[in-house]
Amino acid sequence: MYKHAFQRRYCLGIDQLLTWGVLLVVLTLIASGRIPMELSALGGLFILGIAGAAPPSVIFSGFGHPALATIIAVFLVSQGIIDSQLLRGLGQALARRFRSIRAQVLSIAAVGALLSAFMNNVGAVSLMLPTAVRMSGRSGSSAGSFGLPLAMASILGGTLTLIGSAPNIIIASHMLSVSGQSFKMFDFAPHGLAMLGTALLLWLFCKACGLDPGARRTGLDGIASSQGTSSDEREVPPLNEKVPFAPLANRQRRMTFFIILLAVLAVSFGLLHPALGFGGAALLLVVSGVLKPLSAYQSVDLKIVFFLGAMLGIGQTLEYTGALDSLSSYLANFGEGLSPFWLIMLLVFVSSALSNAINNSAAAVFMAPLAVGISGGNGLDTAAALMAVAAGSNMALLLPTHQATLMVMSKAPFSPGSFTRAGLALSLCCGLAAAAVIALVWK
Repeated sequence: MYKHAFQRRYCLGIDQLLTWGVLLVVLTLIASGRIPMELSALGGLFILGIAGAAPPSVIFSGFGHPALATIIAVFLVSQGIIDSQLLRGLGQALARRFRSIRAQVLSIAAVGALLSAFMNNVGAVSLMLPTAVRMSGRSGSSAGSFGLPLAMASILGGTLTLIGSAPNIIIASHMLSVSGQSFKMFDFAPHGLAMLGTALLLWLFCKACGLDPGARRTGLDGIASSQGTSSDEREVPPLNEKVPFAPLANRQRRMTFFIILLAVLAVSFGLLHPALGFGGAALLLVVSGVLKPLSAYQSVDLKIVFFLGAMLGIGQTLEYTGALDSLSSYLANFGEGLSPFWLIMLLVFVSSALSNAINNSAAAVFMAPLAVGISGGNGLDTAAALMAVAAGSNMALLLPTHQATLMVMSKAPFSPGSFTRAGLALSLCCGLAAAAVIALVWK
């Protein structure tokens, strides 16, 4: 009996080492960029399965995870918004309403953040980016002056709601599995608004100091070109063409608006799980003819689906083998004696570092179980710990590796160095603001 128990413990140790080793290799390959991230994740998953670290039901459980279904549904709903032209004319309406360069940049960033709260942030950027480029051209400003705030605002806008980002969806699903109650639609809003507000204040401070992180540089002094900062209050010439913003102008737009509104309300009040609410909305958009089947299929980014499904499977394997217990114990020992606020800070910045190093979804997948593990014995509420992970996982602001950032850089270029410099200050300030709000709200 003792020998059998020893063998079980020894095998468990081997499985733990194997799982951690595979994870480190996968993360290294993803960070290097030499192999597509979805292939790296799938390869690691298959290695764990072939090695017998966990049964197939655990290995492939990520592809049946509610978080993955919700993300696919959000892709479809976002495409429905684009195909119905629900937001056509919005950019021109902003340009007519806000005439100064500074006001136009703020309006573009604000609308991008708002859209990102209710749809895929890549979809939000795709809607606002053409308008941002045209606005920069009319004003004579560097396109990056509009692009960098739009990229960062779209990322932070996803922190406002449950469906605003993949990490929030993953965290809500984990909360449901450990407590039987999921976070609701706007439970993320307090720290999300604090992060957005902090970003706005920091941007205004930079502008007051004559700095424009997104503008093209003219020398070694680090100051933006003359068109980027000194004429922020100059009015932009009026538009020649006029396309009215009318979200309820025709049948397609009205159906899209009310279908999405119904889904948002159902999810907000906890009547439906996000996967069911937005999956149902996507189905209605297809049945009503707003979203064509071909467009629906093309809107789903299979790379993200395979990557997230594989990473969720690796995460489940980490839990099954007990590989997370040792790291959880280490973090618990490291945080022993710390107040709940400092534990929240620890989780926020560790999650943020992981999010920038690999992927925000992967950061949420791996940090969520650890947050639950260290929350019990340190006087930290489980909800607060998971919210800290959500906040940190959404701060992919140090490296321009986020999909929304890459999309913006392709049309409204700014240097990676300027993004990192601005992102470092923003991450520190937003992390502090988020930790303070989470500690206050989730006592």
